[in-house]
Amino acid sequence: MRPRQFSDEELHATARQCFLEHGPGVSTSVIAAQLGVSQAALFKRCGTKQALLIEALRPPARPPWIEIVDGGPDERPVPEQLREVVEGIDQFFQKMMPALSVLHAAGLQRSDILCDGEVPPPTLSHRTLTQWFQRLHAQGRARISHPQSTAMAFLGAIHARHMLRHMLGEHGPKTEPEFLDNLVDVFWTGISP
Repeated sequence: MRPRQFSDEELHATARQCFLEHGPGVSTSVIAAQLGVSQAALFKRCGTKQALLIEALRPPARPPWIEIVDGGPDERPVPEQLREVVEGIDQFFQKMMPALSVLHAAGLQRSDILCDGEVPPPTLSHRTLTQWFQRLHAQGRARISHPQSTAMAFLGAIHARHMLRHMLGEHGPKTEPEFLDNLVDVFWTGISP
Protein backbone atom coordinates (compact mmCIF):
# COMPACT_ATOMS: atom_id res chain seq x y z
CA MET A 1 0.00 0.00 0.00
CA ARG A 2 1.30 3.43 -0.94
CA PRO A 3 1.66 6.02 1.83
CA ARG A 4 -0.94 8.80 1.75
CA GLN A 5 0.21 11.93 -0.09
CA PHE A 6 -0.42 15.32 1.51
CA SER A 7 0.46 18.87 0.54
CA ASP A 8 2.39 21.37 2.62
CA GLU A 9 -0.79 23.44 2.85
CA GLU A 10 -2.73 20.48 4.24
CA LEU A 11 0.08 19.69 6.68
CA HIS A 12 0.29 23.27 7.95
CA ALA A 13 -3.49 23.70 8.22
CA THR A 14 -3.85 20.45 10.18
CA ALA A 15 -0.89 21.23 12.43
CA ARG A 16 -2.20 24.75 13.01
CA GLN A 17 -5.58 23.41 14.08
CA CYS A 18 -3.98 20.89 16.46
CA PHE A 19 -1.56 23.43 17.98
CA LEU A 20 -4.34 25.99 18.48
CA GLU A 21 -6.68 23.42 20.00
CA HIS A 22 -4.19 21.59 22.24
CA GLY A 23 -1.27 24.01 22.63
CA PRO A 24 2.43 23.57 21.79
CA GLY A 25 2.64 20.34 23.80
CA VAL A 26 0.33 18.41 21.47
CA SER A 27 1.86 15.13 20.42
CA THR A 28 2.94 14.76 16.82
CA SER A 29 1.01 11.47 16.87
CA VAL A 30 -2.20 13.54 17.15
CA ILE A 31 -1.21 15.66 14.15
CA ALA A 32 -0.21 12.58 12.15
CA ALA A 33 -3.51 10.87 13.00
CA GLN A 34 -5.47 13.94 11.88
CA LEU A 35 -3.59 13.84 8.58
CA GLY A 36 -4.06 10.08 8.27
CA VAL A 37 -0.32 9.42 8.05
CA SER A 38 2.37 7.87 10.23
CA GLN A 39 4.59 9.91 12.53
CA ALA A 40 7.52 8.84 10.37
CA ALA A 41 5.86 10.38 7.30
CA LEU A 42 5.19 13.55 9.28
CA PHE A 43 8.79 13.90 10.46
CA LYS A 44 10.10 13.06 7.00
CA ARG A 45 8.21 16.08 5.70
CA CYS A 46 8.78 18.62 8.50
CA GLY A 47 12.00 17.51 10.22
CA THR A 48 11.16 18.47 13.81
CA LYS A 49 8.09 19.32 15.81
CA GLN A 50 9.46 22.82 16.43
CA ALA A 51 9.95 23.38 12.70
CA LEU A 52 6.35 22.29 12.11
CA LEU A 53 5.10 24.55 14.90
CA ILE A 54 6.90 27.55 13.42
CA GLU A 55 5.78 26.86 9.84
CA ALA A 56 2.17 26.30 10.88
CA LEU A 57 1.84 29.35 13.12
CA ARG A 58 4.32 32.06 12.14
CA PRO A 59 2.93 35.24 10.66
CA PRO A 60 3.48 35.67 6.94
CA ALA A 61 6.38 37.90 5.96
CA ARG A 62 3.82 40.23 4.34
CA PRO A 63 0.46 40.31 6.09
CA PRO A 64 -2.25 39.98 3.41
CA TRP A 65 -3.87 43.32 4.22
CA ILE A 66 -0.70 45.15 3.13
CA GLU A 67 -1.73 44.55 -0.48
CA ILE A 68 -4.77 46.76 0.17
CA VAL A 69 -2.69 49.78 1.16
CA ASP A 70 0.44 49.24 -0.92
CA GLY A 71 -0.76 51.04 -4.03
CA GLY A 72 -3.21 53.42 -2.39
CA PRO A 73 -4.94 55.47 -1.50
CA ASP A 74 -7.04 55.43 -4.64
CA GLU A 75 -9.85 57.75 -5.83
CA ARG A 76 -12.62 56.19 -3.71
CA PRO A 77 -13.91 58.07 -0.66
CA VAL A 78 -11.39 57.91 2.17
CA PRO A 79 -13.79 56.44 4.77
CA GLU A 80 -14.55 53.59 2.36
CA GLN A 81 -10.84 52.86 2.02
CA LEU A 82 -10.27 53.16 5.77
CA ARG A 83 -13.04 50.62 6.32
CA GLU A 84 -11.41 48.23 3.86
CA VAL A 85 -8.02 48.60 5.59
CA VAL A 86 -9.54 48.19 9.07
CA GLU A 87 -11.34 45.03 7.98
CA GLY A 88 -8.16 43.51 6.53
CA ILE A 89 -6.12 44.27 9.65
CA ASP A 90 -8.92 43.03 11.91
CA GLN A 91 -9.12 39.69 10.08
CA PHE A 92 -5.34 39.34 10.25
CA PHE A 93 -5.19 39.93 14.02
CA GLN A 94 -8.15 37.62 14.60
CA LYS A 95 -6.22 34.81 12.93
CA MET A 96 -2.74 35.63 14.26
CA MET A 97 -3.36 36.43 17.94
CA PRO A 98 -4.02 32.81 18.99
CA ALA A 99 -1.10 31.59 16.85
CA LEU A 100 1.32 34.09 18.39
CA SER A 101 0.19 33.04 21.86
CA VAL A 102 0.99 29.40 21.11
CA LEU A 103 4.40 30.34 19.71
CA HIS A 104 5.08 32.37 22.85
CA ALA A 105 3.87 29.51 25.09
CA ALA A 106 6.34 27.24 23.28
CA GLY A 107 9.14 29.52 24.47
CA LEU A 108 10.12 30.61 20.99
CA GLN A 109 11.89 33.91 20.46
CA ARG A 110 11.51 36.36 17.58
CA SER A 111 14.82 35.10 16.14
CA ASP A 112 13.42 31.54 16.06
CA ILE A 113 10.40 32.63 14.04
CA LEU A 114 11.77 35.18 11.55
CA CYS A 115 13.99 34.40 8.57
CA ASP A 116 17.43 36.01 8.46
CA GLY A 117 17.25 39.59 7.23
CA GLU A 118 13.46 39.61 7.28
CA VAL A 119 11.80 42.82 8.36
CA PRO A 120 9.53 41.82 11.25
CA PRO A 121 5.89 41.83 10.05
CA PRO A 122 4.82 44.41 12.69
CA THR A 123 7.57 46.78 11.49
CA LEU A 124 6.58 46.27 7.86
CA SER A 125 2.92 46.78 8.75
CA HIS A 126 3.59 50.05 10.58
CA ARG A 127 5.92 51.31 7.85
CA THR A 128 3.43 50.51 5.06
CA LEU A 129 0.47 52.08 6.85
CA THR A 130 2.57 55.18 7.69
CA GLN A 131 3.37 55.60 3.98
CA TRP A 132 -0.32 55.23 3.11
CA PHE A 133 -1.24 58.01 5.54
CA GLN A 134 1.62 60.16 4.17
CA ARG A 135 0.32 59.75 0.62
CA LEU A 136 -3.23 60.53 1.75
CA HIS A 137 -1.97 63.74 3.38
CA ALA A 138 0.12 64.67 0.32
CA GLN A 139 -2.98 64.28 -1.87
CA GLY A 140 -4.74 66.85 0.34
CA ARG A 141 -7.48 64.35 1.14
CA ALA A 142 -6.71 64.23 4.86
CA ARG A 143 -4.96 66.32 7.49
CA ILE A 144 -2.33 64.05 9.07
CA SER A 145 0.49 65.94 10.74
CA HIS A 146 2.02 62.80 12.27
CA PRO A 147 1.58 59.79 9.94
CA GLN A 148 3.73 57.50 12.12
CA SER A 149 1.67 58.19 15.24
CA THR A 150 -1.57 57.89 13.26
CA ALA A 151 -0.51 54.52 11.86
CA MET A 152 0.50 53.29 15.32
CA ALA A 153 -2.81 54.40 16.87
CA PHE A 154 -4.74 52.82 14.00
CA LEU A 155 -2.95 49.47 14.32
CA GLY A 156 -3.02 49.61 18.11
CA ALA A 157 -6.78 50.10 18.31
CA ILE A 158 -7.39 46.98 16.27
CA HIS A 159 -4.63 44.95 17.93
CA ALA A 160 -5.83 45.77 21.45
CA ARG A 161 -9.30 44.49 20.64
CA HIS A 162 -7.99 41.05 19.74
CA MET A 163 -5.24 40.91 22.35
CA LEU A 164 -7.65 41.65 25.21
CA ARG A 165 -10.26 39.25 23.86
CA HIS A 166 -7.67 36.51 23.54
CA MET A 167 -5.97 37.12 26.90
CA LEU A 168 -9.08 37.73 28.99
CA GLY A 169 -11.69 35.63 27.20
CA GLU A 170 -15.17 36.36 28.50
CA HIS A 171 -13.76 38.91 30.96
CA GLY A 172 -12.32 41.07 28.19
CA PRO A 173 -14.02 44.31 27.23
CA LYS A 174 -16.87 43.71 24.82
CA THR A 175 -16.86 45.52 21.51
CA GLU A 176 -20.10 46.30 19.78
CA PRO A 177 -20.82 44.79 16.37
CA GLU A 178 -20.24 48.22 14.83
CA PHE A 179 -16.72 48.47 16.30
CA LEU A 180 -14.94 48.67 12.94
CA ASP A 181 -17.37 51.28 11.59
CA ASN A 182 -17.02 53.30 14.80
CA LEU A 183 -13.25 53.11 14.59
CA VAL A 184 -13.31 54.43 11.03
CA ASP A 185 -15.63 57.25 12.13
CA VAL A 186 -13.28 58.22 14.98
CA PHE A 187 -10.22 58.27 12.75
CA TRP A 188 -11.94 60.02 9.86
CA THR A 189 -13.25 62.70 12.23
CA GLY A 190 -9.69 63.27 13.42
CA ILE A 191 -8.01 63.42 10.00
CA SER A 192 -10.63 64.78 7.61
CA PRO A 193 -9.48 68.00 5.93
